[in-house]
Amino acid sequence: MENHSVKRVLIIEDDTSMLALASRILRKDGYDVFEAMRAEQALELVAREDFHVVLTDIFMPGIGGIEAILRIHQIKPGLPVVVMSAGYGGMPGETATEAAMRVGAAAVVDKPLNAKQMLAAIATAIKGVAGNS
Repeated sequence: MENHSVKRVLIIEDDTSMLALASRILRKDGYDVFEAMRAEQALELVAREDFHVVLTDIFMPGIGGIEAILRIHQIKPGLPVVVMSAGYGGMPGETATEAAMRVGAAAVVDKPLNAKQMLAAIATAIKGVAGNS
């Protein structure tokens, strides 16, 4: 019998300190965490692995978070994606997160990360999928 209690999370974040922080918070809460510093790498993982949720930054080099959400949903429809953002350059975080929600993000968490907010968003996203199946 497969152990369904451990939830698998893929984090996409190009900032090494933010990636380490998010990973540490999720591992401490019992999640099995996979990391990718670029969306291109993450998309390969999504294609060959099963995850319960993806946590992604919006602003990254190469494929950004908005495009990543679209491609993730092409590869694995229904896989929830939680976005983390603080805005970037001239684009405020609100504009970026609104765009993410329009393309199918399950939730948005602010940077700097708040552990309780992030864990609640991840749990809610996973529960939302479980409730729909």
